[in-house]
Formats: sequence, C-alpha cells, structure tokens
Amino acid sequence: METVFYTLSVAWKEIQLISKDRGGLALLFILPLLIGSLVGGINVQLNSGSEDGGILVNVSLANEDAGIFGERIADALLEIDALDVQVRDSAAEAEALVSAGDVAAAIVIPTGFSDDIDTHTPTEIEVIVDMAQIQSANIVTGIMNQVVDEVTIWGEVQYGVYTILAESGALEGAGPEVQMATGAQIMGVIMTQLNQMRHDPAIVVASENLEGATVEGGIILFLAYVFPGFSVMFVFFIVGMAGASILKERESGTLRRLVAAPISRGAIIAGKMIAYILLACLQVTVLFTVAKVAFDMPLGESPLGLVVVTVVVAFVATALGMLVAGIVKSAKQADDVGTILGFVLAGVGGALPMSAEPLSRAGGVVGVISNLTPHAHAVEAYYSLMAENAALIDVLPEIGTLLAMGLVFFAVALWRFRFQP
Repeated sequence: METVFYTLSVAWKEIQLISKDRGGLALLFILPLLIGSLVGGINVQLNSGSEDGGILVNVSLANEDAGIFGERIADALLEIDALDVQVRDSAAEAEALVSAGDVAAAIVIPTGFSDDIDTHTPTEIEVIVDMAQIQSANIVTGIMNQVVDEVTIWGEVQYGVYTILAESGALEGAGPEVQMATGAQIMGVIMTQLNQMRHDPAIVVASENLEGATVEGGIILFLAYVFPGFSVMFVFFIVGMAGASILKERESGTLRRLVAAPISRGAIIAGKMIAYILLACLQVTVLFTVAKVAFDMPLGESPLGLVVVTVVVAFVATALGMLVAGIVKSAKQADDVGTILGFVLAGVGGALPMSAEPLSRAGGVVGVISNLTPHAHAVEAYYSLMAENAALIDVLPEIGTLLAMGLVFFAVALWRFRFQP
C-alpha cells in the first residue's frame, strides 16, 4: 500500500506542475482542435456539395464539338452544383483563365468528339489543371471521370445497336431515315431502362461488418480517420514533455531528494507516467467530444473499446517519453527529440490523414514500415472501432501490440535512466 500511496503522490505533484504549463497544454489541446476542425470542416464542405448555394470549384469550359455528345457533357457540367463553370468559345480562352489563376482547371471538349464516339474511335477530353490548386483540380478530374463514363456507356450501346442492326440484315432494304429511326427507338428504350436502374437499382450494395451492423461510408469514414489520427499524433507529443519533466527534476536536484526518501525508483517513474497518461486520456476525450458535436463523427458501438485503446495509447506514449529521458542528457534534448519523434512517427505511422484509409492498410513496403510504429496500430484500432463498428475483441491484436511496445519502452527506461546527474 505504501508503494501505491507514494506513486499516487508523485502523480499528483506532476499533475500540479502540468497544470501550470500553459504552453504545453495549448500544444496538446488547442492545436489539435484547430487542425482537426480545419481539415474536417474543409472535407465536410467539399463533400456536402452546394446545398447551401456555395461554390466549391471554379472551372472554365470550352466545347469545340458541334455534336450531341459534346453538348451532353457541357450540359451535365453546367448542372453540377459543386462546379462554377465559366463557358468560353475556345480552348485558348479557357486555358487563359487557368494561367491567370482564376479557375482550378479548364475543360476542353475537342472538335469531332461526337463523330469519334459515333464511329467508336478513341477520343479524349482535355483537363488543364492549375498546379497551385491541385486539390480542387483533382476534384474536377474525378467529376469528369464520372461524366465521361455516362457518355461512354451511351456511345458503347449506340455502336453496339447499330452494328447489330447492320450485320443482322434486319433493316436490309429500308431507307436511311427508317434505319436511323429504328436505331434511335432501340437506343431510347435501352437508355431509359439504364436510367431507371441508376435511380432505382435492382441490387443495392450495403456495407456491414461481420456482426451485420451497417458500416458508414464517404466523409463519415474520413472523419473517423482524421480526428483519431490527429489525436494519436498529438498524444505522442507527450513524449517530449514527459521526458523533459523528469530530466528537469534531475537537473534541479528534486529527483535526488525523492530517491533519498523511502520511495522506489519504479514508483517515481510510474507516478510521473500516471499523470501523463491521465493527461493524454483527457486530450483524446476533449478532441473526440468536439468532433462528435461539431462534425457528427461516429464513435462506433464499443465505448469500452475506445476507453481501453485510449489508455493503452497513452501508456505507450508516456513510456516512450521515459525511454527518451533515459537516453538523452538534458531536458532540452528530450523536448527536441520528442518533437522530432512526434512528427516522424505520425507521418510514417499514418496518423496524418494522407489517404482515405489508415496507412497500415496500404500493403507492400509502406504498410510493413508503417506497422512498425505504435501510431499505425493506434490509428488502426480507432478506425476499426469508429468507422467499422468493431468490437473490443476485434482490436485485441492492435491493443496487444501496443501493450508489448509500451512494456518494452518502460523496461528500457528503467534500465537506462540515471537518477543522479
């Protein structure tokens, strides 16, 4: 009981010291909230279309084709709420707006586009992008792929219909007008049916986990990656703070007095770790609460799983801080190393949202390297719980890996740390 009392006493003293470090608290709480809210807000806006009348991406359009397919694509682009389309008479005029930075991309439908589709000849639509607005340009490219797919289907069906009519001899002897009218009627029936299937599909794809629970998609999935990712990233900024804290006490002589008291060295380190574990848990709780309230971020169906993962992640980060304290020579070095590790491990481990899913799922060399970091397993556990409605038992492998890493960090810290300067 004495050991527990001394450990909690050290923890309470550390909590009081942490509460006075306003700069450190701002780094751990305000900065991740600002970054997470900014990234989350931008992506929510981009994925919400223009339901509020807002314009998302400015583009220019030059339709140099005189046929029906060029007209269809131009009309489709003008009806897309996410685009503010500025129509120009020529490709040169459309590209000039990109050069001036007025639009993110210029879309050029070339001369003879419809004729090429009618004759089943390969053709292309040019999208000239402004590299200074690459994210907006990528959105335009994605939209164009969808629009072109519609026209491609029409062209393929039309070519197939007229080819079958010609080769079957069904209209042999009929005049050109009759052949065209018959082809048009068949095309109308087919495309009407396709359009009906698009709006009322016979097969609906529903995403569920193994327990049959619905799995969220789209921006909801991304939010369940963004906020946990930033949370993990900033939890590991505790590494520098925790390491510097114990080294400052060693440099000031406070640690020597603690060692002289009837307190074991393990209790001293454990007490400091408890304080930072509580700080990390509070940090994650605040960020997740804001994300849930402001962006409706999913929290999954296993609150216990979130609690366990959070505590384990906090333990790993704090143990790594003690390890850093056992390797470096000064509090300043601990701060610097902690900051470097915070950014490097976040990037390698996939805590920075650089893709649609956690980097640990990338496969290949990238996935292998990512999984060597605690960040990858932490983000994977959060993502599984929140985006895929996994249960606690489903993320036990990630929890076990994190615990193993934390115990190794803690053991090395006890071995390496010198309580005397």
